[in-house]
Amino acid sequence: MAGRRGAALWAVAAVGYLVLEAVAAAGFEPAYSYARDYISDIGLPSGRLVRGRTVHSPRGCLIHAAFYLQGILFLLGASLIVGLPDNRRARVFLGAVAGNAVGNVVIGTVHSGTVHVDGAVLAIVGGNAAILTGPDAIGELAEWRCYRLASKVLAALGFSSIAMLMANSATAKTVLLPDGAWERGSVYSIIAWQLLTAACLLTRPTRADVRSGSPRRPGPRR
Repeated sequence: MAGRRGAALWAVAAVGYLVLEAVAAAGFEPAYSYARDYISDIGLPSGRLVRGRTVHSPRGCLIHAAFYLQGILFLLGASLIVGLPDNRRARVFLGAVAGNAVGNVVIGTVHSGTVHVDGAVLAIVGGNAAILTGPDAIGELAEWRCYRLASKVLAALGFSSIAMLMANSATAKTVLLPDGAWERGSVYSIIAWQLLTAACLLTRPTRADVRSGSPRRPGPRR
């Protein structure tokens, strides 16, 4: 039951994050671009000059709330799913999730500058590291081959996206895609993995279901 509660928290965090981001972005002026603009641009104070334009974001507090929601519920959900970290795999996984949580709290509190950037890196690297280590730490899904493969693909997307974002920053050029697209690739990989894992855990038959002959559908093929 604890695992299902944790999965539910992950689903709430992921969906809540996307909804809050969308609502905040809708109020951003001039028109917000998911491809070009950084996620944190939505949370900057109104009147700030950003890349040659003055921005106005009356709903910026919503993206700050989204960062807090994601960080806190990701960590709380992981703790419920894994339980007492009595092995190295679980400890490494929870450590990565904790890094993501701390990073999200930092970027939700400090909205620009070096500390903000450091927090963003911690959140992104920690979250994508959690994707890599999660399948080994979550015992219920450890043998699901399709799930493990999907996790590797999402982690590769996340890490390659942050690498390309850094390349854009280092060269001051657009390499294949603009900054906003690469940043979202590195963040949405985490959100997508949360939803995938939550769906697998919530649809997986429990021992009680098996004993009672419940018609609950089985999870994805292994």
